[in-house]
Amino acid sequence: MRTNQDPTVFEFILTMGENIIIQRYFDVYNYNPRSKKSLNLYYWITDVCNEIQDILKIKNLEYMSDNYHYVTDSKEINIDNSIKEEYFKLDLKKNNEVFINRIFPAHVYHPKARYCDLRPRIRRILYDVATVLSARDLDKKYLNYDLK
Repeated sequence: MRTNQDPTVFEFILTMGENIIIQRYFDVYNYNPRSKKSLNLYYWITDVCNEIQDILKIKNLEYMSDNYHYVTDSKEINIDNSIKEEYFKLDLKKNNEVFINRIFPAHVYHPKARYCDLRPRIRRILYDVATVLSARDLDKKYLNYDLK
């Protein structure tokens, strides 16, 4: 339901290190400020990060399956113990300030399998978060604690 109210602009940004993977600006009509401290927003960002990790796991498995001969045929396997720890960071920003974010490891996936094309899913992801941010019926209680 849209009203004459101006929309609130949010930014969805996924980065790895300093590199931007995907960045989108989107409008939220009827923004509910109480949604910031709701479990609904936490569940949304957890689901999106889990979805990205599932895609990366499949890509990693496909890469390892396609290149299994590299490991099984080599006489010497050099194990590089100096793997640089890298992390994906998913930010949701409002007015250029972090609204909510989540970090998950990237170094557990092969570097050639880290490409995750979210373009087919981005419209649904942004629709889902806009729905959460404009919801009036929010989960504001965790265990016996009120999230205010």
